[in-house]
Amino acid sequence: MLTANFDESVMLIGDEIKKSENAYFSLRKKRQRIEMRRDGNIFYLEKGSISVYRVENDLVTVSFTAPAILGLAQMRNDVMSHYLRCDTDCEMWVMNATNANEMLTRKNLWMHAFDILTNHLQRYFQRENLRSHKTIREIVIEHVKHIWSLEPDVREKTSVYTFILSRNHISRSAIHKVLQELVNEEKLTLNRGKLATLNL
Repeated sequence: MLTANFDESVMLIGDEIKKSENAYFSLRKKRQRIEMRRDGNIFYLEKGSISVYRVENDLVTVSFTAPAILGLAQMRNDVMSHYLRCDTDCEMWVMNATNANEMLTRKNLWMHAFDILTNHLQRYFQRENLRSHKTIREIVIEHVKHIWSLEPDVREKTSVYTFILSRNHISRSAIHKVLQELVNEEKLTLNRGKLATLNL
């Protein structure tokens, strides 16, 4: 799927949520937890960034920066396997699943919802690929590569340690050992815990 199509889908559904009398505006603070309730809500994240955590182990599965549509995967599912946590202060519009279902049908937006879900699924696959390696060194290297692929303004704010720790059950000391080896091998440089250069 082309990024342009995904962005268009997010904006189309987001605009319809904002215009709906059945949606409400919500301001959420940094680090605030948002439960994915059984009756389901969908969220149009207009400003800020948010991470999706697994309930069973509190690990980050994927992160999103506005604009984003969240909650589609939980909308028609009784299993509440994930929750949201704001990485920054967030501005969002919220609509319950019943009204969202009706709106997506009435406005003929299910194909756009599918495009968004497909993009999210691809992000989950990428995340599993980061964790599928056998050694801690390989896991750390894959995460560092992923951080390097982020937009420069996002990368400059991303702590390598926090990013890896929040997504894996690996000790900080084990991560530090690998990062120090990579620095000594001149494969990367860090500036206050942020990735400054990468040569892998």
